[in-house]
Amino acid sequence: MSTHVKKIVLLAYMLGLSTISISKVHEVVLFDNIFVPSDIVIEAGDTVRWINDGTTNFNEHNVSANDGSFRCAQGCDGDGGSGEPSVNSWTAEVTFRSLGTISYKCDPHIIFGMVGSVTVVEPQSTTVYEVVATGGDAFAPDDLTIQRGDVVRFTNGGGEHNINSADNSLICSVACEGDGTTLDTSPTGFPWDIYVRFDEVAEIPYFCETHELSGTPAIIRVISDTIFANGFE
Repeated sequence: MSTHVKKIVLLAYMLGLSTISISKVHEVVLFDNIFVPSDIVIEAGDTVRWINDGTTNFNEHNVSANDGSFRCAQGCDGDGGSGEPSVNSWTAEVTFRSLGTISYKCDPHIIFGMVGSVTVVEPQSTTVYEVVATGGDAFAPDDLTIQRGDVVRFTNGGGEHNINSADNSLICSVACEGDGTTLDTSPTGFPWDIYVRFDEVAEIPYFCETHELSGTPAIIRVISDTIFANGFE
């Protein structure tokens, strides 16, 4: 291993990139024919950012999930980008919302062992609330108040459902639009189970696209996480 690669590995270790952190974005660097770090553990709802520095790395690289859930380089296939291996500098992000381990590789260099994995675990750094899309075409609870930075676990309890906010900023089922994956976001009977972190103070009305007219609408109320004492911040 070159001295430069050793420095990257040491930096990754010092920054704790291979351990669970409260950070929502975890960076992985592509260098020579390796990912640094190659195996990371994140919380559900977090994002992984892969960085290919084309100025020092002249190989064609991409990141491609073994299960086909994402393929990225100059953007991700699932978000209208291109996951074709590229020699240029590029940065690509994928948000992981379901628990489990996702193995991935660089398509041209898997024979050289250029592989990695993302292990997604239950969030420990914040409060997790649960909302179920029920077989009765409703969400339970249908009115939930959380603090900024909290996570909501949405599950499909039966029926063909998805989550669709009134302003279309949040559209999810197996995954969410904008996650960088090729996974489904439309209503489905698949027993999906996803985690969504809410970072902005807002009121977010939402519904199931299939049952917008017949079902019960719901709302997430995200309040400030600031603690007030005696009327002062």
